[in-house]
Amino acid sequence: MQMGSNTSAEWEWKFNWRRPLFDSEIAMADGFLGEIAQREIHPQREDNWVWKPNPSGSYSTKSTYDLLWGESMGENQDTTFEELWKLKISAKSSVFAWSLIRDRLPTKLNLKRRQVMVNDNLCPFCSNNEEEAAHLFFNCSKILPLWWESLSWINLVTALP
Repeated sequence: MQMGSNTSAEWEWKFNWRRPLFDSEIAMADGFLGEIAQREIHPQREDNWVWKPNPSGSYSTKSTYDLLWGESMGENQDTTFEELWKLKISAKSSVFAWSLIRDRLPTKLNLKRRQVMVNDNLCPFCSNNEEEAAHLFFNCSKILPLWWESLSWINLVTALP
């Protein structure tokens, strides 16, 4: 596939997007086009890949893990997640808890943020608020009695929102 061509000693990019860009992607695409416009194209030189997160330029799974971990946790790595992974509970439960804490569950609000068409944003239980993780698990008037009941089974008394 040709991404561009030389025209009068200058490289001209020709992109065909596979789908129309979402509004949220237009600024990103514009930034990308501005960045590559500053690069010199040398048709006679061999092209090669360079993985910038690794000083050697070679891709490694570890460098990707370090990159993703650093981005998700920032400079201040919180020990909360380290403790979560050490709990003696099933992996599914740990992943679910992590997803809930990081707001990564596929709630209607998160799906909408990801440009997924959602017809009805309301909570399926109470129909009073948008369906988002905090509401579903801690604030929904239909779910709070379930919390109270489950806490009573283990004789735990606490204040819920």
